[in-house]
Amino acid sequence: MPVNAAPPATVSISPGSINTAIGGTFTVNAILSGASAVIGYDVRVIVNPDVLTVTGASLSGTLLDPATNNVLIARQQVFPSIGFVRYALVTLGGASQTPNPSASLLSVTMQVNDPSAVGSIATASEYPASIELSAEVVGVGAVDIPVTTTGATYMPSADVGLRNTGCRAANDGFNTLAKGFSDPLFCRIVNTGAQSISVSGVFSFRSLGGVTGSTSSAPLTLAPGQAGEVDSTLTVANANDIFIVSGTPSRLISFQDGSVLAIPGPSSTFKIVVNVP
Repeated sequence: MPVNAAPPATVSISPGSINTAIGGTFTVNAILSGASAVIGYDVRVIVNPDVLTVTGASLSGTLLDPATNNVLIARQQVFPSIGFVRYALVTLGGASQTPNPSASLLSVTMQVNDPSAVGSIATASEYPASIELSAEVVGVGAVDIPVTTTGATYMPSADVGLRNTGCRAANDGFNTLAKGFSDPLFCRIVNTGAQSISVSGVFSFRSLGGVTGSTSSAPLTLAPGQAGEVDSTLTVANANDIFIVSGTPSRLISFQDGSVLAIPGPSSTFKIVVNVP
């Protein structure tokens, strides 16, 4: 970049990370920053239609809102079946607008598809889902304004409908001769959502003696408002050691193809001290 040259403007999806629940809707905006004297732009938003369905797009309240600017809309395309949105427009008469310091170019509303619904073709490998963005911006004199673009990602919320009230071991001071070689582990959880969910627990561990690994619980279904417990065990060697364990309950989302997406919820960490007489 030449000395004293202005940095390129930016167009980004806001918010950049979306965690709306399955079946919910959300709106993203293509935000322009760092540009001046804008007379037109061409914005394209592309999503994975297996995961997200575009339900609408709008120029209302944007930098070149047709309600307050004399503009020609050259492209106005919304194709939910392929996850494609494109709006291209230019002002008439040479009038320009400058973001102060930023402004929306386009709003797009989407709905999150239910992967367990009949007919769904989404798979667990399609999460997180990207929201791709491309844009060209034109200034006074039909001069292209250099821009860099940044998209966004969608992932179901990690903790909506799943609250962790604590994870621990049955014996945090563990004598292998008195107690055996397996220590029960558990996380107590509550479904605070309005629908039944499937959950499981993953217990990752490491020890001062260099032992690492993880163990998981069996799946558990919780009705709305129901509390439950996901259980597993940690098998230790007959040796003095200290284990640091992180228990993470996860919401499980099943897909039509049989794959399962585990969305980690809030975790808690505890220790187990192994004493060998």
